[in-house]
Amino acid sequence: MATIGTFFELGGRGVMEALGNVGLDYVIIDTEHGPFSEESVADYILAAERHDLLPYVRIGDTCRPSVLRMADIGARGLIVPNVRSLDQVKEVVDAAKFPPIGERGFCPNRTSTWGTQDWASKAENYMAESNARIKVIPQCETLEALEQIEDMAALPEVDGVFVGPFDLSIGMGIPLQTNHPRMEEAITRILTACKTAGKESYIFANSVEDARFWAEHGFDSIAYRLDASVFIDAYKNDLSAIRG
Repeated sequence: MATIGTFFELGGRGVMEALGNVGLDYVIIDTEHGPFSEESVADYILAAERHDLLPYVRIGDTCRPSVLRMADIGARGLIVPNVRSLDQVKEVVDAAKFPPIGERGFCPNRTSTWGTQDWASKAENYMAESNARIKVIPQCETLEALEQIEDMAALPEVDGVFVGPFDLSIGMGIPLQTNHPRMEEAITRILTACKTAGKESYIFANSVEDARFWAEHGFDSIAYRLDASVFIDAYKNDLSAIRG
């Protein structure tokens, strides 16, 4: 069965705690579009952890400080937007993973209680465990990424691929026509590349119907809508029912 997450846009510890009580598997803290600092993200990650909600972060860019800081404060997965080359993905891997996979700078952090937990007592074990705890998941949402999807999915350091259907459809000249035959062909190609490489496949779904469709077609995970959109629709539907 596919795992289900959502995009965290509203901000606030209370919102994260509420999401932690609805049965989601993970949440994506969106620092690409959301107005979040490292300090606020650290607070949201802590709130998610307290409710067994896996905290992923969509990073704003691929520069080393952006990647390293999110890794150090406890992101369990990095969603990498606007990928246009394999070098971009490798840049994120280098900053997010310790040797022998990448070149992440060594500094014990809050995920190991600053090196005081038993699993972090030896440097080799600390680095290996830290590498296992954080996933690198590039988004396929540009034509350049689509053209290189087989090579991208085959990178041993990549843990999965996330399909961004809205931006991909815009790049393909069919804006937001996510059910267009060309889009379905492209998404099937991405899914096939993930299956062939043995990597996790993620996709954004903006409706229950789309979420069910892609889960039934083999996607490992569905990122269902934005928290803000679900919130607004819930109130609209309830108010409409109350007012008749």
